[in-house]
Amino acid sequence: MKKRLEEWPSWAEQALQGVTYWIGHRRSLYPYYPLAEAALVAEVCNLIHANLNDGYSLKCEVRYTEFLPGVPHTSDLTERARIDLVVAEKVRKNGNVRLKPRFAIEVKRASASTASINADLRRLASVRAHKPEVRAFLFVISEAARPGRFVSDEGKSILGRHRIPSGSGHFRVRRTWKAARAFKGKNSAHYACLIEIYGHEH
Repeated sequence: MKKRLEEWPSWAEQALQGVTYWIGHRRSLYPYYPLAEAALVAEVCNLIHANLNDGYSLKCEVRYTEFLPGVPHTSDLTERARIDLVVAEKVRKNGNVRLKPRFAIEVKRASASTASINADLRRLASVRAHKPEVRAFLFVISEAARPGRFVSDEGKSILGRHRIPSGSGHFRVRRTWKAARAFKGKNSAHYACLIEIYGHEH
């Protein structure tokens, strides 16, 4: 029996819609300077932190070796590779608080190379394979352009299962948020895609 897909967390929706508006604001200030990926990661971090409830904690730049101890290194999963963001649940027991990872998130500019995006997908698939209790998300953010791999000509998410190239598992474009100057400005809008990575369960 096919499992129903889990809802995405509200903080992800707030962060991804918010970052599209933020890009529009920054472009009004600096129209000729594209935003660096690091700036996008920092703003997404701020937006997630602002929308998390007290039961969760946000960590940035977590090494995969710390997150997946004992997992053999690969060309994608190197010793220095880091997860952009980890959202952990605060589990209280006997007066102590322990952080239990629940979400692993990579943030990518849509203009990054296909190889770079695929490498993030494979790294997140490794998280799913070794920690199935952790949900894995790739946030793909596009400045003033439609990310054609994930968003259709109509400006909508390209739904369904998509195989991860040269990797195991698959991904789904769960939702896409955008900000546009005009209703018909689908190809010049700012986009933020929520992509979830799965093993063989969905």
